[in-house]
Amino acid sequence: MRNGLSFCVTGQRAIFLDVAADRYFGLQPQWDLAFRRLVMGEAPGSDLGHLVASAILVEDEEIDWPPQPVSIPCASREVPLDPATGSMGQRLAFIRAQISAIIRLRVREFGVIIAQIERRARCVEIDHAGRADLEWTGWASAFAASNWLLPQRGQCLPRSIAFLEVLLAAGLSAKLVIGVSASPFSAHCWVQADDMVLNDRLENIRPFEPILAI
Repeated sequence: MRNGLSFCVTGQRAIFLDVAADRYFGLQPQWDLAFRRLVMGEAPGSDLGHLVASAILVEDEEIDWPPQPVSIPCASREVPLDPATGSMGQRLAFIRAQISAIIRLRVREFGVIIAQIERRARCVEIDHAGRADLEWTGWASAFAASNWLLPQRGQCLPRSIAFLEVLLAAGLSAKLVIGVSASPFSAHCWVQADDMVLNDRLENIRPFEPILAI
């Protein structure tokens, strides 16, 4: 599959995210079936040529074959919030980061922002072993205290980008996850470390299948 394209299978269909174009899309039913067969290791049939011609699939020895959806642990935990935790410095950092994320999403391409986050994330060592939930509680509670800045509904992308970037600046590693639901189509974004949701509640993310994790 070509670079910048990710997918998941949900609701018995494949949904794609073109990061560079900042759009989601699906395939015609016969192409969709061929693609899902390919993902499952089955013969895709004659429609494979259409997937190549439409640049969904590319011939490249360095790209994994067959294409696979994003791999991330299924979220099973959420951070317990405690208003008594989280410093004023953390709260101010989240407020500044949210303002910055809003502005950047308006003036920069989505793909550019994602690439910047990927570069920053690679510089942070992933080490969650033994990390106490209480430590995440302080960060998550400080973030929750800044909820007044943006409505929680419809603003999950700038909120999650801001949350992740504050963590990365503190040397803490996590994943920005974008998920989709097929019927009706909707998308959601959250931040996750291993199987723990850091800036959201499990009930909010359960309807969504991860399509991108960085």
